[in-house]
Amino acid sequence: MAEGGSYLVKSPSAALRLLCAIPFLVGAFGWGERQGVPPENRSGKTGDPISRLAKEIDSKARTLAYEPSHGYLRALLSELHIDPVSQVLVFSKTSFQSAFIDPSTPRAIYFDGNCYVGWIPGAPNIEIITVDPELGPQFYTLANRRTAMPRFVKQTDDCFSCHDSPMTHNLPGLLTRSVYAAPDGRLLTAAGSYVTTSVSPISERWGGWYVTGKSGSQLHMGNEPARGPEANPTQDRRRGTNVTDLSRYFDTSTYLTPHSDIVSLMVLEQQTTITNCINQAAQSTRAALKYAADMLALGWERDHIDAGTIERVNHACEPLVRALLGADEPALTSPLIPSNGFSKKFSLSAPPDPQGRRLSDLDLKTRILRYPCNPMIYCTGFRGLPTPARDHVLRRLREVLSGKDTSVQLPGVTSESRAAALAILDATVH
Repeated sequence: MAEGGSYLVKSPSAALRLLCAIPFLVGAFGWGERQGVPPENRSGKTGDPISRLAKEIDSKARTLAYEPSHGYLRALLSELHIDPVSQVLVFSKTSFQSAFIDPSTPRAIYFDGNCYVGWIPGAPNIEIITVDPELGPQFYTLANRRTAMPRFVKQTDDCFSCHDSPMTHNLPGLLTRSVYAAPDGRLLTAAGSYVTTSVSPISERWGGWYVTGKSGSQLHMGNEPARGPEANPTQDRRRGTNVTDLSRYFDTSTYLTPHSDIVSLMVLEQQTTITNCINQAAQSTRAALKYAADMLALGWERDHIDAGTIERVNHACEPLVRALLGADEPALTSPLIPSNGFSKKFSLSAPPDPQGRRLSDLDLKTRILRYPCNPMIYCTGFRGLPTPARDHVLRRLREVLSGKDTSVQLPGVTSESRAAALAILDATVH
């Protein structure tokens, strides 16, 4: 969701390896040197779920029910088909509505593969990110007060101070951070922070977040605030790990559920990472195709242009291939034990193959997913990839999963799991 301010970011190579593989094309075609969204994003011609819902509300074909306790939150989640069980909670002041966030009133985030909704008790706005199949992430707010005609407002500057910044390679993107948060929720900026992706070690995750569920001996930064000197704070990570009840931190009855489930958090981080990889692959591919068309119009030889374009598209897509395969994700050293029903519902979210297997099936023992292909392959953003990029990613996935290409290592993944992932992919993606 929208985060305010800029902070020193500790970016260990493991945590950003996947995202940092992309800048070659971003810079080569002029995307990496500018702030703000591409010009076409300013046209308002969006096809994301919020723009469609807004049109239906304007035409009075649909309305949102308001309730005193949560405003439009429940109705909005229902319209977007987001289950409240996905709820995760962040208590650090990392939002343009940071004045309303502290450890006693954390921000709740609800999500699926295409939409992210943020709600804070007493805050004037609900924050929303949706994914347009062509334009990528779109940012909105909804005033959370009763009105005859609820209005969604398209956002740029407030959100883009973080969500279109060097931390997202200067493209509109999703951003999840782990920070050192003081007992009042403010950031200890001198201590730095971590950009959290699907390849981040658990030891660097969830600073400033609440976490319910068990990770065994795998200590994380969640639940407990940072104390002491701002440049060198301390945290009681043992006390903050393996927490199943948040009532010792705040009144959970205010929220739709009392959980901020550890599996939900890890799925969220997989999805935000893949969404960013999709967006960067899409923008770089479109830039490469436009460049090729311009060169062809100037009389360059088609064979030379086509070879260069293919190489550039393939390079742009490789981080997405690795992210979908989970190639760089850290192995779990202890099983994860979820705290609520998110895991069960998520495992049923993807289409089954004839044997009932799904890419959303969970492992939670040595990996998050049972099969090495992420169900984000079905999301709106992936379906909206330019055809050359989509075809290349699907071809590469099949090459790796079939064993034809052995250059991508998947530690801990058996040949049976690879074969199953390939079979599910072939049965459900066409």
